[in-house]
Amino acid sequence: MYNPVQYKVLLYWALLFGVILFGFYVGWDQGVLLEIIQQDQTRVCIFILVLLVGMSCHCAYRSFYLSQQFSMLDHYYIRRQETGLTPEEKAFPDGHSLSQDYLFNVSDEELHDQNADKGLLAELLVEGARGSHQVGWFVVGVMVKLGLLGTVIGFIIMLSSVSGLENLTIDDVKTLMQQMTHGMGIAMSTTLIGLTCSMLLSVQYLLLDRMADRFVALSITLGQQKNGALESGPAS
Repeated sequence: MYNPVQYKVLLYWALLFGVILFGFYVGWDQGVLLEIIQQDQTRVCIFILVLLVGMSCHCAYRSFYLSQQFSMLDHYYIRRQETGLTPEEKAFPDGHSLSQDYLFNVSDEELHDQNADKGLLAELLVEGARGSHQVGWFVVGVMVKLGLLGTVIGFIIMLSSVSGLENLTIDDVKTLMQQMTHGMGIAMSTTLIGLTCSMLLSVQYLLLDRMADRFVALSITLGQQKNGALESGPAS
């Protein structure tokens, strides 16, 4: 008997996010993360981390949403396979189902015409399944750019400490080295946090995109089987 895993997308995301949290815990426990944040006087690192937390919450919502869509599609599949449901009967549970919109529009009479654009329904299905993920990929790019911005600011601070110096004493050299080290610390910290957070967020959205593509493929495959059953008519 077909027994689908409930909320499988949410479980996959929770497992992935748990690994990410463990990595941050280890970094905080070893003092590495705290040292990086303290070195960044521009607070770009904190802003990037806040973006990571906020968009991870969005990933949690999207994983829950896709899990619901899979559950409704699995419910229809089970009813069809185990209870002798005819292809034209709707058996989706309550709630907005993307696959229901696709399956029971793609087989309407007007869509059986040769000029009907069935591809439009498939595009709407894809848009509903992964359209909002574009915001996440945009934020991934923003994180990288914020890291590069912090790098530029750090180099500006480092180079500005050299200007205006003509006769250097021992004390001036010490001060100069401290300022250059401070600027280099900002540059390296923001670059490290920007690249790391962008990779961690991109992994989450990559998981969601792959699961959304799988949902779309299953819906289209089931729609093709359903249309074939409708065209052939009931078995004699």
